[in-house]
Amino acid sequence: MRPGRGAPVIAVLGCYGAVGGSVVRRLREAGAGPLRLGGRDLDRVRALIGTGAGGPAGAEAATGGAVTGAAVTDVGGMEARAVADEAVAVDLRDAAALAAFCEGCHVVVNCAGPSSRILDTVARAALAAGAHYVDVAGDAAVRDRLTAAGLPAGSTVRRGPTGQGSAGHGSAGRGSDGQGSVGHGSDGHGSAGRGFDGQGSAGRGRAGRDDAGRVVVLSAGMMPGLSALLPRHLAGQGFDRVDRLTAHVGGVDRFTPAAALDYVASLSDGYATPLAVWRGHQVIPRASRPRRGVELPHFPGRVNAYPYLSAEAERLARSLGFAEVEWSSVFDGELTLAALARLHDLDADTAAGELVRTSRLEAFGRTPYFQMVFRMEGEAAGRPVTRTLVARAADSYELSAAVAVLAAGAVLRGLVRPGLHDAADVLDAGAVFQALLDDPAVTRLEVVDGVAPAVEVEEGVL
Repeated sequence: MRPGRGAPVIAVLGCYGAVGGSVVRRLREAGAGPLRLGGRDLDRVRALIGTGAGGPAGAEAATGGAVTGAAVTDVGGMEARAVADEAVAVDLRDAAALAAFCEGCHVVVNCAGPSSRILDTVARAALAAGAHYVDVAGDAAVRDRLTAAGLPAGSTVRRGPTGQGSAGHGSAGRGSDGQGSVGHGSDGHGSAGRGFDGQGSAGRGRAGRDDAGRVVVLSAGMMPGLSALLPRHLAGQGFDRVDRLTAHVGGVDRFTPAAALDYVASLSDGYATPLAVWRGHQVIPRASRPRRGVELPHFPGRVNAYPYLSAEAERLARSLGFAEVEWSSVFDGELTLAALARLHDLDADTAAGELVRTSRLEAFGRTPYFQMVFRMEGEAAGRPVTRTLVARAADSYELSAAVAVLAAGAVLRGLVRPGLHDAADVLDAGAVFQALLDDPAVTRLEVVDGVAPAVEVEEGVL
């Protein structure tokens, strides 16, 4: 069945996870729907949908465990309307159940994990059902599988006149008190969008989309995804040329079981090269080393930095012409870092469990935070320029959800052409920045000139 022509049905798989729950909340706040929510535990799905453990009388569907309920939303001051949502029990190992879950949807947003084990399973089911697909994760391995299956690479999003979106006064940003003064920009045709079109249509034809063509957007999360979009926005902030990017990403953040499994898989699947840097427009292996007990600009107190070069960072360097890139994970504490040093002696499931346990201990009694700091050095009007972008949230999962919802909105509004894309290639970086300025989960977002000096307290190999 092809998606209908009424209000778009948006399916969210893994709806009660750390990312999925936030995606559902954001979709409802945007007035999107109706939503079809799926997960293995039907009681948890029902609790999320607000129907209670038993559901409304007579709501059980003959499809084997679906329940519907009415949710009233008030979006942007608009008149509240009733939205019929569905709760569906679906196990990814059950091909028939997964196919039924995707059937009749306009777009399937996959928040289930671990991505390293799911791979292209959900994508293939969504495409077979005639739905578009947005994956919060889904990096190189999923891309390779879908390409091998014949899905063509797509062209980029239809951008606005500036090519950067309308980010407004991006350098003003939101301070650490969360009280930014930046005005709202216009979404325009190149915007990633704040929500969905007011009529709930699928946006057919706005980007010249063939109705028979399906859109697949991968890496629509925090990293990969936002970790390329924010540097793209920063590169457009008054630089004539950018030569060097330094990135520090991390904080006090808890691993979920799925995220931990994906992290363990990334250590050996080619996602990143440990201790490598980008220098002289090429990858230089083992050119850096871990640093312990350093004070990094915009991070509180002493932290530990572990350098690596991801495939996404390499693609970013090539596309923007950076001569140098240095990228590090930041650990605000010792427990998680010590656990990482022991992972090579453990099987994947045991290693993931250790990361979950130690990250929770690390966060105990502390205020969790996740921060991305990008410093760029280059030239403007013949003079050297340094600018830094700082993004901070309570956790990384809210940032992933924000990007996923923006990607789903762009797909539904017809801003992404058919084919296979990465989110960073089709979302407008300036519009994403503007959307995050308005996001209550983002506690700090600003671009500042220059950079505060970093004081290295103690160095040593970790």
